[in-house]
Amino acid sequence: MRKKGVLLVVALAAILGVCACGTKQKKEAVFPELIIGGTSYNPYFYQDINGKYAGIDVEIAKEACKRAGYTPVFQSIPIEKRFQTLKNKEIDCLWSCLTIEGREDDYLWTNPYLYTQRVVVVRADSQIQSLEDLKNKRVGVQTGSTSEEIILNQLNPNFPELEQLTSFRELGEVFTALRKGYVDAIVGHESSFGTYTEEYPSEYRFLNMSLRSEAVGVAFQKGGDEGVVRKLNKAFGEMQQDKTMEEIVKKFGLDVEKNVYGGDADDQTKEGEK
Repeated sequence: MRKKGVLLVVALAAILGVCACGTKQKKEAVFPELIIGGTSYNPYFYQDINGKYAGIDVEIAKEACKRAGYTPVFQSIPIEKRFQTLKNKEIDCLWSCLTIEGREDDYLWTNPYLYTQRVVVVRADSQIQSLEDLKNKRVGVQTGSTSEEIILNQLNPNFPELEQLTSFRELGEVFTALRKGYVDAIVGHESSFGTYTEEYPSEYRFLNMSLRSEAVGVAFQKGGDEGVVRKLNKAFGEMQQDKTMEEIVKKFGLDVEKNVYGGDADDQTKEGEK
């Protein structure tokens, strides 16, 4: 009788084990992958010392995809190849502090999930105090950036004529050019510039104005899956409501009012409060 009892316990354990395993497998169901392309742009999208993807956009993407039912798979893409990579369908979307303005009709966009401020930085000892002072000066930008496009295509009528516009592939090169005096000023995202200026607070100075506030979105190929966009938009809305967006932005030391809610969306043509 004892032997039969032992066999019965083993059988029950086996049955329970199968059930538990089945339950575990069900909980670990794999969501469909969303291949996300991004360009190295600290603090939005970069790889840490261990090679893991990190940054504001990476954290937002992970949380939004979890809520929308997708598994994010990140790929780093050179800035000059990002749009071609999307066109070639090597990725599902571009998600790396990508501004919508001027590209509205070129891609299938999500709703804006953040805003970014475009600013001008000079050396601490520079005599430049305003946009007007940039007339006939040398300015540096990152290649392929919206800052480059704004200046080349004269999208801001208050931006003066320059002596020279120089484009650099990496953001670090932009700051190196400013530090060594190859350019007189640089233009780019306030948050990205902040990661450099915070390390050397006595070397750089922001002009006391914002050149432009722009909406940031996720770009899909035109004619792409609108269902994915709707799900991400729903997730973004939830993350705004429960303050998740605020928490992520605060974690990286950015201004919540300006970066989550847009601050002043108009171009700043006069000096004012930073």
